Amino acid sequence: MVHLSLEELAQKLTDAGREVEIGARYVHYKDRAKEYVVKSLAILEATEEVGVLYEAQYDTRISFIRPLSDFCAFVDVNGTPTPRFTKIN
Repeated sequence: MVHLSLEELAQKLTDAGREVEIGARYVHYKDRAKEYVVKSLAILEATEEVGVLYEAQYDTRISFIRPLSDFCAFVDVNGTPTPRFTKIN
């Protein structure tokens, strides 16, 4: 695998920041009562994809990492394309 330069990786993060807002609150389509806060964007080392680090705002406040493409994806809910995560603020 040919690795991207640091400048190219930085540009990927900048571009991702236009899609997902750090510090914003989001809800997941499966349970809109549970909120998450995006803490950071990062590069997934193995694939050089942008990842979204987000923290649950309930229970133990566990943090999760998901590829940006999955975070921003639409899923099929009863035949209707629905955003996996929706920004609420």
